[in-house]
Amino acid sequence: MELLEGALEVLDVFTREFVGAKEVVLGISGGIDSTLVAYILKRNIENKKIHLYSLPFGEESKDVKRVSEFLDLPYETIDMKNALSFFKDGSKDERITGNVMARLRMTYLYAMANKYKGLVAGTSNKSELLTGYFTKFGDGGSDFQPLGDLYKTQVYEVARRYGFPEWLLRKAPSADLWKGQTDEKELGITYEKLDKILECIEYLKTPEQCNDSGCAQKEVKRIYELVQRNAHKRVNFYIPKVSYRSVGTDWME
Repeated sequence: MELLEGALEVLDVFTREFVGAKEVVLGISGGIDSTLVAYILKRNIENKKIHLYSLPFGEESKDVKRVSEFLDLPYETIDMKNALSFFKDGSKDERITGNVMARLRMTYLYAMANKYKGLVAGTSNKSELLTGYFTKFGDGGSDFQPLGDLYKTQVYEVARRYGFPEWLLRKAPSADLWKGQTDEKELGITYEKLDKILECIEYLKTPEQCNDSGCAQKEVKRIYELVQRNAHKRVNFYIPKVSYRSVGTDWME
């Protein structure tokens, strides 16, 4: 998927104007998305105002250090394992535990943002936001999402243009919430195919008109339904309208 002309300039201008003089807190995992967000921050605000945190639940990914060296930005490691122990209920459902882990990370990042009177930067991309492949009020909880209008394949394109190391470009995307987890395995489709289908939805094509994705109609319809089913995750909360101007509908910020 091609990157629209001027996209890089938009990322820079938006970041400078939105952040202003504030400080920014960001969780880094050693993956492509958080690395790119940190890189964009580094391009546009003072390094001393960027606070990076690695928040493992036990052993930290060795790639976090490699990312830190590539960015030439320091980070702090906070082991969240003890915090997770309060929520252990004997459940073997990895998704439930994963959601708790994501929300614990969000809570810590906001605590640090309060400390610095700053902002929390999110790392979700457009592919994740549309399919609901994120935890509501977890990794989806942030003050701004620099990559929110970039499909995953476009994230890789931006990273290539910025000269990211080859090992990072080849690394399998994962939320690292449990052993062996990968994005594409959970989604049941490659990002290359997924993004082609999502682009069809963006341009208001019907599933039958989405012919260049390389997927069977059954798979195309599954993704269309997935996007529709997870619409609630893209809304902070729903409010019944009883007044003249209602928050979230006709009272837009």
